[in-house]
Amino acid sequence: MKKTIIGMYVFVVTLLLVTSLISASMILPANENAWKHSPVISENGGLEKVDFIHYAKPTNPAKPAKTVTCYKLMGVKWNTLPVNYIINPTNHQELSESFVIGAISTSAETWDSATSQELFNNAYEVDYSASYGVQNFQNAIDFGDYPNDGVIAVTSVWYTRVGKQIVEFDMRFNTRFNWGDAENNPALMDLQNIATHELGHAVGMGDLYNSCIEETMYGYGSLGETKKRDLGTGDISGIRALYGI
Repeated sequence: MKKTIIGMYVFVVTLLLVTSLISASMILPANENAWKHSPVISENGGLEKVDFIHYAKPTNPAKPAKTVTCYKLMGVKWNTLPVNYIINPTNHQELSESFVIGAISTSAETWDSATSQELFNNAYEVDYSASYGVQNFQNAIDFGDYPNDGVIAVTSVWYTRVGKQIVEFDMRFNTRFNWGDAENNPALMDLQNIATHELGHAVGMGDLYNSCIEETMYGYGSLGETKKRDLGTGDISGIRALYGI
């Protein structure tokens, strides 16, 4: 009986150690409130997908963690640069094509300016048929309904665990919010502000849910907010950790 108990103890300890090692080796941070991780094994060669869901800031957000590391990396990145992307400027508010394209491309250039790498291709494409959520190795950005009033935007990233390589991102701005230039109208959700945050995910940056509330990659957003248009010191350190100075 004693040997049986000892054997069971050893088994449990071994199981806990193995579980701990598996958790430690996960590529993406385990924050279920920030994203949903769904492995996709398909004819596309065994890709996995993560959805980063950008929430409106709650009235009483969770107490910040006692951490001073103001960036979080997904553990995957693009191996081939620059990244091409497609903008579908169709929207429910009749925002002009030039405004939409200008806000998004300026956001992309904000990340480019933080590193010597050309992360995003300046020769972006405009396609009124491009749509979020279709895994086709095209990086589509559009406006559309996301069935949750508290979700501002969502960015999906497909990657290979072997090689830790991003192969596609898609992005959607939720039309349950009114979009525009919050510097002119603080009652709007600022497109450039949110696009800069979402494009951080597109190149391998994770959400922050700690005391680093001034960083672009802080996970909550709000109407009238524009501070995410410019990168914080943590954002810059993170993107340089991925792609160099």
